[in-house]
Amino acid sequence: MPSTRLIAQSVIEKEDGDRLLEWGAKIFYLDKRKCIQVVNFASKFTLFLFDIKVDDIENIGDMIAHYLLELYSDDLEMIKALKKMFEENHVTCIAKLTDKSAIATLNSTQMRYASDGEYFYEFIRNGVLHSLEINYDVNFKWLFTMKIKGKTEYFYAGEKFREIMLDRYGVS
Repeated sequence: MPSTRLIAQSVIEKEDGDRLLEWGAKIFYLDKRKCIQVVNFASKFTLFLFDIKVDDIENIGDMIAHYLLELYSDDLEMIKALKKMFEENHVTCIAKLTDKSAIATLNSTQMRYASDGEYFYEFIRNGVLHSLEINYDVNFKWLFTMKIKGKTEYFYAGEKFREIMLDRYGVS
């Protein structure tokens, strides 16, 4: 039986360069609690995961899948595409982040969108942080930019991610 490390290395090598399957992550703190921001390389789709414990790290892929399914729950075509992607790529691995574009997106989103975490306080009601609302807000109400053929394009990451997903995994 191959070791976990060998399986992870195999998955990382297989997915390397496939921008849709690559995600970058960055730790940040909110009220002294460890949180993680993840971004998809192809679309800049961004998720904020809150109050992450060390034991939760191995479940990051499941957390990403959960939020994706929730955020697109009213979009049957997208749900089918997501499930197809999960079936084909059922292991999530974490490697050192070296992609400068992803690093810049993570830093910019943390500073400009989240105001280094201060903006998240607006999503607390009755002592509960509404993380699904935060993740909807950043992906469907916040404009991201990307240089395409030398021109700066503005887009919502949730729409871009959907477009790319349906191009690859869409089922009519």
